[in-house]
Amino acid sequence: MTINRSKYVFDELHGFIELGPGIVDIVDSPAFQRLRRIKQLAQAWLVYPGAVHTRFSHSLGVMRVMDILAARLVREGHLSRDDALVLRLAALLHDIGHTPYSHALEMYFHNRFRLRHEELGRYVIENDPTISEKIKGLGADPREVAAVVGGVHSNVTLNMLMSSDLDADRLDYLMRDALHTGVVYGRIDVDRIVNTLTVTADGRLAVPMKAIHAVESFYIARLHMYRAVYYHKTITGYQLLMETIYELLANDPDTSTLLEPYTSPDGIKRAIREGTFFAWDDYYIGGLLNYVVSHKLGRGELRELASMYLNRRGLRTVLNRTYFTSDIEQEAEIREKAREIKEELVMRGISPTHVRVYYDTVDILEEDEQVLVLHDGKEEPISSIESSIIRSLPKSMVVLRVYAHPKYAGLAWDVVSKITGK
Repeated sequence: MTINRSKYVFDELHGFIELGPGIVDIVDSPAFQRLRRIKQLAQAWLVYPGAVHTRFSHSLGVMRVMDILAARLVREGHLSRDDALVLRLAALLHDIGHTPYSHALEMYFHNRFRLRHEELGRYVIENDPTISEKIKGLGADPREVAAVVGGVHSNVTLNMLMSSDLDADRLDYLMRDALHTGVVYGRIDVDRIVNTLTVTADGRLAVPMKAIHAVESFYIARLHMYRAVYYHKTITGYQLLMETIYELLANDPDTSTLLEPYTSPDGIKRAIREGTFFAWDDYYIGGLLNYVVSHKLGRGELRELASMYLNRRGLRTVLNRTYFTSDIEQEAEIREKAREIKEELVMRGISPTHVRVYYDTVDILEEDEQVLVLHDGKEEPISSIESSIIRSLPKSMVVLRVYAHPKYAGLAWDVVSKITGK
């Protein structure tokens, strides 16, 4: 006999979060409990010691924010109750496919296999033997929930509530990450946003003019968090170091078997189908690094980098440039500079294991995902509102960095000086 049960979880941001019947069973599943053992901000705790919060608490928080948003939109007639259930499940499960150490290992799987956590998440939702059945038991279709998580649902409103400039995911993680890192300028007025957000006739998200200050604060807080946390030079350096270590682990005959089946998309998906995916977490990888170092497994290079990581002796930052721009040509010039540095390093025989060139473009204002403002009877992107300070923000933040193993920092500096003239 199945007993319908509810639980309440106390969250540091949202207070008590109710887990209703069916939701409790999903949260109790091994694949979801795995999120307790994956840090939300990967290597950020090496810079901000308090940043040890997990994907588990964030997922519950996103569900809570989504519940508030969906309940309002149901009352206003923009969503159905079935839509609200699908959104609740998508919010709860949107990070279910994250790799250990979050973005650090995702860089490895994306660079090698073009695999992202959203794809794995959709696969878990549809194929995990516990989660897919519990979703069906609640009267929802796992494929529809997966479509919202992937941003490919036929209902644009559902996609935007889960993935857009002002979605439930961002509304939770900005507050949560600011709290745990202590970065106070990452805080936002989430109550004002969730209580004024509405939907236009074509399904886009919008806010009334009276709420524009809260949305402006959101964009500015996000920009500060990009600079201070998400693209912090030291944090990025340790993410790159972990990516390199994982690649060496996966390709060393003495250690690759210890990573199986988590060395390829096919192996990971097999683990999901078999219900063993829960074992692949931060503890699994961290314990493996300790084992490699203490038992002297693998090549010396692998052991050296693993020891550097475990003892917080990371890569050195040889070049650190951040550009704020709205100029496509300038972005192209910076990208070309990164390419030239990479080519020069190859010509000098310097391995990517020892020197890494890091280039990324971060969209500050995404044209298709910008929140709309209801102004003078019209719907306008916030960057088009003449009185809004968002008009003054650059379109992109471009990051160009070069990191080097301490032994190769001098050689890397020679290359950087040659290409950049400094």
